[in-house]
Amino acid sequence: MSDTRSRIVGEAMRLFGELGYTATTIAKIEEAAGLSPGSGALYKHFRSKKDILSVGLRERIRTKDALTALLSTEAPPQAAASTTPRALMRAVAKSGLERLAYERDVNRILVRDLAAFPELLEEFRTAEVARNHAALTELLQARASTHATADAPDTDWSAVAAILQDALSHYWLMADIYGGTHPTGVTEDAYLDTLTDLALALVVAPSPKEES
Repeated sequence: MSDTRSRIVGEAMRLFGELGYTATTIAKIEEAAGLSPGSGALYKHFRSKKDILSVGLRERIRTKDALTALLSTEAPPQAAASTTPRALMRAVAKSGLERLAYERDVNRILVRDLAAFPELLEEFRTAEVARNHAALTELLQARASTHATADAPDTDWSAVAAILQDALSHYWLMADIYGGTHPTGVTEDAYLDTLTDLALALVVAPSPKEES
């Protein structure tokens, strides 16, 4: 991607996140990207505002980071074996928050605007949400199987992964809404430590389900 195209995408995604998709005009994107506002110069690189959104969204989805590496099934087995369950869970949770922070603009667009573009919404679900959920589910199952006490066959690891994924997303979202600090005052470190302990309690020694 050329420097100009990259600049347009980067500035457009920032503006979409800050102002909203509808409120972000082509002229505003051109001005932010260093082009003459209202000149139509942007159309030399993209067909439409939606085209920019599509490219920006796919760019973020393709980005690999620490979370991708931690959840990768291709990670060397000796590396996983040398990591304590708590350290691994804590690292996954922290990397999850870092990923959310990196995708700040995408997350804001997701909450506010992406319902208007069902095909992009579905693409984000399958390529980002579902992919990470499946990887986390596999990680939890693999870790649980290494502990003799974690042999409850009725543990729904897919549901556990969804709960952990949603907990991180909601914590980040509330902190973002309130300017970077969670409205409860619970710090990121305290939240990550507690979430890790809760996840670890399930992985290492889950309690049998009570009959209703």
